[in-house]
Amino acid sequence: MKRLPIVVAALLCASTAPALAAMSDQEFVTAASIGNQYEFASGEFASTAAPDPRVRAFAKQIAADHADIDAELNVVARLEKMPIPYMMDDAHDAMVRKLQSAQLENSAADSQRMFVNQQKEAHDKTVAMYEQYAREGTNVRLRDYALASLPKLRAHQKAINALAAMR
Repeated sequence: MKRLPIVVAALLCASTAPALAAMSDQEFVTAASIGNQYEFASGEFASTAAPDPRVRAFAKQIAADHADIDAELNVVARLEKMPIPYMMDDAHDAMVRKLQSAQLENSAADSQRMFVNQQKEAHDKTVAMYEQYAREGTNVRLRDYALASLPKLRAHQKAINALAAMR
């Protein structure tokens, strides 16, 4: 009997946990494109700047993969006659500039640490966004794109979690 209130409280907490807000098709295209551009730019930078060869290899891989993922998104968006942002937003641009500044003002190791932290957060959010759109999105082509992209994105998430754990 004493367990029942605890179980009920746990269920209430679980059911009120914040979920990602539903995205429109255009919001998904915009967020995915900006995210891909950020991954490409930060990956390109870290692929030459990071002191650890494992981080450089990861950075090179995500730059290549996100260029491919973004090219696939562009095809779908054009077929659906949806506009695509061709530049990162200010927030993502600032993240790349912070990586570059950390290298210049502090050290390559500081920049690498920041890159790993940014990538962990970015891939957690990206995987969640793509999973949600794959489940709830209204555009069939975009849902198919999200589903097709998820294996690479999950592989990136797994790889960056392993790199973050090695610190």
